Amino acid sequence: MDLRALKTFEACVRLGHFQKAAEELQYAPSTVTLQIQRLEADLGVSLFVRDGKRVIVTEAGRWLHQEAAALLKSVQSIRQTVSEIAMGEGGTVRFAAIEPIASQRLAPVVADFCRLHPKVQLSMEVSGSQSIAERVRSGELDFGICSAPPANLMLDFEPLFEDHLGVMMRADHPLAKRDDIAVSDLAGLTVLVKEPTCIYRKLWERTVRQTEPHPFSCMEVGSFFVIQQMLKGASSVGIVPMYSGLEMEGSLVIRPFADIHPTVPLGIAYKDQHVLGKATLLLMDAIRTKR
Repeated sequence: MDLRALKTFEACVRLGHFQKAAEELQYAPSTVTLQIQRLEADLGVSLFVRDGKRVIVTEAGRWLHQEAAALLKSVQSIRQTVSEIAMGEGGTVRFAAIEPIASQRLAPVVADFCRLHPKVQLSMEVSGSQSIAERVRSGELDFGICSAPPANLMLDFEPLFEDHLGVMMRADHPLAKRDDIAVSDLAGLTVLVKEPTCIYRKLWERTVRQTEPHPFSCMEVGSFFVIQQMLKGASSVGIVPMYSGLEMEGSLVIRPFADIHPTVPLGIAYKDQHVLGKATLLLMDAIRTKR
């Protein structure tokens, strides 16, 4: 069924006259007549009864007019939505990021993006690097902000940031008076670290191996927030990325290491940039700009 013929039919019924429909649609009167005749032939029914110069809509025509009006409105909505998606003003974006990058770096970028593109349906998850890379590979996520993915996943990776590990402690801790901390300074302390699958835990273990034997004991904690809360009431220390936003004024501070340099590159992982939506590409560019 020709959508143009339906549009012409809807105008004829709404305006009550073929000539007025031709003027509104900027068609020749003969074109309007021909489209209505073809539509009637296609449906096998009469949509109008001719009475001199007047046309009267049949029962079938009245029913078709209701359906055609709804269909044409839906088609217009489809056109608008497709156009918005093509321009990056609509569509969906699915991505994930590791913590604390998600809260310390990306949260304001995502908030600005949502304000500028309110029609985009955005889903942001917080997860671990390995899980993010695997889900990007499977197509569940458009992209991820994580550490470099394994080569076997065959993902593109753009390094954007370098995270450095430091030592978090209470502001009144004896080590807090120092500008930097040696691994040997942790002797006898309980060190709070993330779970074994966390990229920061792996970085810590990979770096600290060079300082055997370890003069401290470790306790696994699955959340940086929980590490913060535990440190506020204990003499322990925690191994965390060096973000000033993780510190608590008058309560917790972070100091760099003096003798080791635990650093990990983090960036955008994606499978094929050519098939990503415009809105996804715009968000990726915003993240690149704010790095």
